[in-house]
Amino acid sequence: MKNNFTIEEVKKFWDNVASEYDRINSKIGDSHYQRFVKSVNRLNINKNKEEKILNIWSRTGNAISYLKKEYPKINLYNLEVSPEMIKITQKKYPNEKLMITDLQNLQFDTNYFDAILSLETLEHSPNPKKLITEFYRVLKPGGTLVMSLPPKTAEIPLKIYELFFENHGEGPHRFMPSKEVKNLLKNARFKIIEHSGTLLIPAGPKFLQQFGEKIINIFQNTPIKELGIRQFYTAKKIL
Repeated sequence: MKNNFTIEEVKKFWDNVASEYDRINSKIGDSHYQRFVKSVNRLNINKNKEEKILNIWSRTGNAISYLKKEYPKINLYNLEVSPEMIKITQKKYPNEKLMITDLQNLQFDTNYFDAILSLETLEHSPNPKKLITEFYRVLKPGGTLVMSLPPKTAEIPLKIYELFFENHGEGPHRFMPSKEVKNLLKNARFKIIEHSGTLLIPAGPKFLQQFGEKIINIFQNTPIKELGIRQFYTAKKIL
């Protein structure tokens, strides 16, 4: 199913918020950076080899330091929609590979990457099915895809949050139910290794957030996990 927005609209939005992106996200701290902490170990690649990793989309490069710390020998490719965000990333990481993407077609050979990291990306693609298919194509057999994205149920909490706190917004997007995401993965021939919900309570005192994580972890095998505003998916390319 294609979405009713274009990549030009997505690019325009993120160009406009690029200068405020890091400042605003620093206010929510742990909830924002949790995606990097929770995702890097899921990539499951060899730390002693120069594995190729695709980071899409990279925004202002906040995942880079986490990836390089965990996998110091990786050959990292960072794809981003917004030219303004690329400029910010270039200042932080002048030696990194940074490229523009349309979140639909990937400019790489088949079986090119050992792993793909896709954090809060799929919901912004004009054509999620095409992007998932491209993930499968460019991954090597046995390669790992790690994604995070909000579920459909996150729309209302997002609106409530924005009533009380400053936010950069989501721009053109469509939050998808986990059933749809898993169907996209299966139809592209991925084998789903894991699906888990996190951030049941994404804001507020730290003890309250930690309590929320304990609760959602207990109920990972129930519909309650859909209430976590960030869902993680780990999948393998199996021929």
